[in-house]
Amino acid sequence: MFAHPLRLRLFYALTAAEEATASRLAELVDESLSLVSYHLRELATHGFIEEVPRRSGDRRERWWRKTHEGFSFAGSDFAGDPQARGVAVAAKRQLLAHQISRLERWIDEDHAWGEEWTDASLSSESLLRLTAPELAELSAELTAVVRKWAERGRVDVEDRPDAEDRPDEPAQEHVLMFMHAFPFQP
Repeated sequence: MFAHPLRLRLFYALTAAEEATASRLAELVDESLSLVSYHLRELATHGFIEEVPRRSGDRRERWWRKTHEGFSFAGSDFAGDPQARGVAVAAKRQLLAHQISRLERWIDEDHAWGEEWTDASLSSESLLRLTAPELAELSAELTAVVRKWAERGRVDVEDRPDAEDRPDEPAQEHVLMFMHAFPFQP
């Protein structure tokens, strides 16, 4: 499903927008409305997004939202099915390419965000020696921390509907965080 790069870009755009029309999403990803509409229907067919009940009186206007916060899968999910594993590998490559392109954009444009954001950003690499169960434990702990902060961001947005009226408070921005942890031979 996410082996197609446009579907991944649409999913990320819808994540940021929370709810949007196909027209708005076409603007955000700089693609034609017909192409975006097709891929939105594909995402909906596979359960990643859904149509939002009517938000306007215009019957031609369709609003979309995600059905869940994200997706994850383990390699063992595809054991014994080489075709499914191939699809998963292609999707992982698309996700990684998207993440790297976002990171490269940040590197090019970080100065425009100002010192507060550049100082707050994270770039880290660690070489650890772990067993497979220890890596699983580390993964679970990091996932719990990220979920805590994701929930905090959702609550803050709901509690601060008039944040624009309070310029003394820092504004929330979308923050992309990705980490990879895997065994390798040096």
